[in-house]
Order: sequence, then structure tokens, then C-alpha cells
Amino acid sequence: MPTKNGRWIVAPTILLMALGLTAPLGAQPSARDGVVTAAVQVTANPAPVRAHSSPKIAVNPKNKELAIVESDPRGKRSCDVHISTDDGRSWAPGGDPMMDPYRDCSFYGEYGAYASMAFDKNGTLFMAFIASEFLNRLRDETPRHVFLARSDDGGRSFTTTMVFKAPDGDPDRGLDKGPTLAIDPTDPRRVYVGWRQGIFVNAKEKFKGNIASSADGGRTFGAPVDLYDERGGDYPWPAVGQDGTVHVVYWTRTFPPVPPGEPAPVRPLNYARSTDHGRTWSKPEQVDPGNQVAGSPRNPVLAADPNSQALYMVWYSDVETKNQAPGFQGNLEIFFRRSLDGGKTWSERQILNDDTKIGGKAHQFDPGIAIAPDGRVDVAWYDGRLSPKAPATGAGTNERGLQDVFYTSSADQGRTWRPNLRISDRSIDRSIGVWGNNIGSSHNIGIASTADSVYFAWQEPRVPHPELQPEDVYMSALKLDPGAVSKSKPSTSARGIVFVLAGIALGMGVTMIIVTAIGRRKTTG
Repeated sequence: MPTKNGRWIVAPTILLMALGLTAPLGAQPSARDGVVTAAVQVTANPAPVRAHSSPKIAVNPKNKELAIVESDPRGKRSCDVHISTDDGRSWAPGGDPMMDPYRDCSFYGEYGAYASMAFDKNGTLFMAFIASEFLNRLRDETPRHVFLARSDDGGRSFTTTMVFKAPDGDPDRGLDKGPTLAIDPTDPRRVYVGWRQGIFVNAKEKFKGNIASSADGGRTFGAPVDLYDERGGDYPWPAVGQDGTVHVVYWTRTFPPVPPGEPAPVRPLNYARSTDHGRTWSKPEQVDPGNQVAGSPRNPVLAADPNSQALYMVWYSDVETKNQAPGFQGNLEIFFRRSLDGGKTWSERQILNDDTKIGGKAHQFDPGIAIAPDGRVDVAWYDGRLSPKAPATGAGTNERGLQDVFYTSSADQGRTWRPNLRISDRSIDRSIGVWGNNIGSSHNIGIASTADSVYFAWQEPRVPHPELQPEDVYMSALKLDPGAVSKSKPSTSARGIVFVLAGIALGMGVTMIIVTAIGRRKTTG
């Protein structure tokens, strides 16, 4: 493009493209890790102030169709489903899971998840979400209800059940947030929906971690059970093991809250189980010391291997437990623990982001986890290591620079991990949009796995308008099997493009220097 003085700056632009910092380069192949397909925009909303966020993705085990659920907190605020029948190349609207008159799914846009999504082994799609009427009230005064939508046709139509009707006028029990979902891998009649209940400001009761159970495939639910101790906790994340045991991990909260100005106690990560289909729960056990400050939504994410007793937990936080200490400037890392005996014992904590090995000082956020049919453990997260701007420091900090989606996997039950792989084809500007910026619709990245593919879904303002700040949902796939790669028809090798464009940029750069010098000589003469 020409500059104000008429000279051209094509070469630097092409060089930036070659480095992967601007325009996308399509597939990013690696003989070691497979091929990453080009990012595809899932949402097709043309509204200039759209803000689609907090996506979750699932893959149908019967026909490999994909489904994504997300919401636009600056638009119509419903939870919307999208379907792909061609391995993510194109997307079409799914059915409507919302129940009248409760169509407000992303009220206030505060750190989802607005919905959780999963297929059972027979291909039935389940979606848990929170919704209310469109009421002109403050956040804590609006009762938020819990729902489960069920689809027998891959998300094209839904039957929706109210799991819990929130009381009006009692915010300690009426404000329900962060729906989570788990399905028994051997008995899909057993469906579990979890959520956090309560308020933080002027609370009269602790935060409650509720789990409601269904024995008829999500058509009806029993009364929710609070599995937390007297301290309360953040969002419960359930997973069901091969023997039907329901496992839950969560981050402890402190009740009553610590007065302003006083240091917070260290808040551990806890684990509990139910062996009677959610009717009763074991006493919570500490599996990680946690931190003083755990900025939302640092709740741990749990996955259970349906073919073994293995449980896998990932989350992001600081290495130092007392991260509220004066002058603390630690980086946020992606942590992992595993249990190979159904939650009885847990491994030591591991850091999954490998930028620490080269002295990286970036933040990592919001990991998602999925288990492939062969037991492979897949983890993805938002990562700031490529941002040219140094990350913000201090406890509970949020990213304001550039982010990318990064991924790693383990084929030996979490003992060893592959080198991190960049999934996003361009960096994400987090200075705009609803991911952070006092809106906070951020949540764990969407991820789903098959034997030969890993699918990712995330939110980003790909067209970064500083005033309107439109944000959309994108997805990409990592193709692990060469046969699957040929079927998915990825674009030309990104590595090859990098070298070609770099060569072109170098040549054009030399040419531009010569042309500029000649122009200056003529001007001087």
C-alpha cells in the first residue's frame, strides 16, 4: 500500500505475512504433529457490534458431524447452535434450544460458559445452559434458571427441560451460573448437570456447587445436591468414569468473604465423588494447594477416560500459592494433574506450556481438554507467548496483548507431552472484544477429539475495529492421520509459503530500497 509520501511498503507487509503475524496462511503442517487446517468462521452475523463468544464444540461419534454452541452477549443473547456436515469446512444454523419465555442466555456477558455441549455414545446431543426472561433488573436481582436441551438429530431440533427453576427475590439461590455437563459413557440414561449458585457481594450464604441428576436421558431431573463444604466453591466440573462414578473438581471460595484490605487465604482445588449417581457425595479432598487469588474463570476442567480409571485435570494459575503478596509478578501457566486409580491418588503438578523452557514470560489462559477414543489426552489454551507486548503482572491479571491458540497431547496417560503446537493462524488482539475488558465472556477453549482429528473453537475479533469491536467464533482442526489430511484438502504448506514469501519479501525489499534510492537521487538532482 502507498504511504503518505507516495512510497510503497509492500515488502514489509509481505514479510509480516510470512512470519504469520497478519494474514492467515492456511494449513500449518508438521510431520510430527499432523496438519492444522485453516481457521473457518462459524458465526455469520453481519451486525457491526456483534460479540459471539464462549464457544463449545462436540463431535458426533456416529457420523462425525460437528456441533458448536455460543452466544452473543451484545446481540440477541440466545444460545445458538451451529452444525457442520463437512468436517468444519462450512457451517449452518442448528435448531433452537431455548424455551419460552426464557431466551436470555448471556445476561451481562460475564465469564461464561453460557452453555456446555456433549454427545453420548449413541449420537444424542445434550446441551446444558442458563437462561432467564429479558428483565430490566440488576444482575443479582434476576433469577437465572438451569436447562438441558436434547437433540436426536445432531442439533437440528431440540427438546428442552428445565433442570432447576430459580426463586425470585432470593439472589443467594436465584443467581445460577456456569453450566457444566457430564454423560455416563456406558449408560447414557445417566446425565448430570452442574452449576454454581449464589452471589458474591452482600452474600448471606456460601457459593453452592449444585449437581442435578437424570436417570432417563435428561428428560427429567431430581433436586440438585450441593456437594461443597462450609467454605463454598466456584464452578463444579463433573466427569463420569467407566464404572459410573461421578467425579467433580472445583476451586474453593471463602465464606464469609475476607474484608477489603486483608490478605485472602490460599484457596485449594478440591475433588469429590459420588458412587450412587449423584445422590450423595464424598467429603471434598484437596488435590492442589491453589492460590490466594484465582481470577475467574480459573476453575479446573476435568475429563475421564471411558476405557480406564484415569482422570485428567487442567487449569491455569500462578506457580506461587501466595500470589497476593506485595510485588508478586508471576506468570500464569497451564497446569495438569492425573489420577490413574479413579481419584484415589493424584500425580504431581505439571506445567504444559513449554515456553517456560526458554525463559518465556507470557500468560496462558482457559485450557480445554478432550479424550480421544484411543486414550490420547488433548489440551488446548489461549497463549500470549507471541505477543510483542509484555504481559500485565500481578495476581488475577487478565491479558491485554495478543494471544494464540496452542495445543499439546499425551499418548501415555499424561506422563509425557508433545511439544506445544500453534493452532490459530493469526494472533488475536485482546485489547478489544468481550473476552476481557471488564466484560469477561472468556471461558475454557472449545475442544473435541476423534482418533485422527482434534477440533478447536474459540472467539476473536478477526476484523479489529477499535470502536465497534465485532467478535466472531472460529474453528480449526488438527489432522493427525495422513488419510484424513488428504480428505480434508488443506491448503498449501504454510512452511513452504513462509519460505516463498520470505524470499519474495527479501527480493522486493531490495528492489524497494533501490527504487527509493533512485527516487531520492532524482528528487535531489
